Amino acid sequence: MQKELNPELFGERRQARTETASSAAPEAASFLNLDRQVMDIRQQMSLIGEEMKRLSSQLQEFMKASHLKMERLQQQVMRLEQNHNGLVQESGHKLTQMGLRLSERKSLDQKIQEMVDRHTNVIKSFEVRMNHLQKLLSEKDAQVVGAQAALNEAKMEIARLKRL
Repeated sequence: MQKELNPELFGERRQARTETASSAAPEAASFLNLDRQVMDIRQQMSLIGEEMKRLSSQLQEFMKASHLKMERLQQQVMRLEQNHNGLVQESGHKLTQMGLRLSERKSLDQKIQEMVDRHTNVIKSFEVRMNHLQKLLSEKDAQVVGAQAALNEAKMEIARLKRL
């Protein structure tokens, strides 16, 4: 508040009163106006505070929901990773088994080929022997035929000599 001189000191009493009455009315009106504005601002502040609380609670609910979703997603990712790792291990194990079977099969194929080769060699040697035996047999047949012819000749000679 401003300091004022007493208007009655210089004889301006009436004039000051009228001025104070007229200036007091606008001041009171301006104070009432200010009070109303302050009340309005307080109401707006309380509404804003309530809105902030509501938004804060919504934000917290959203954060909880998103946190739960993130946890579920992390669990799903972990399950997928575990499944993937299991499949990778299983595939690796199967590939190893297939590699072992393939090498086993190759060694069996090699053994079978060796057996076929040996069998072929045995058959060839058997054919050679058979050819040799056929030659011997035909020679022996020729000898037998020759011997039978000689024997028949000798019989005929003996029979002719007996007649004489």
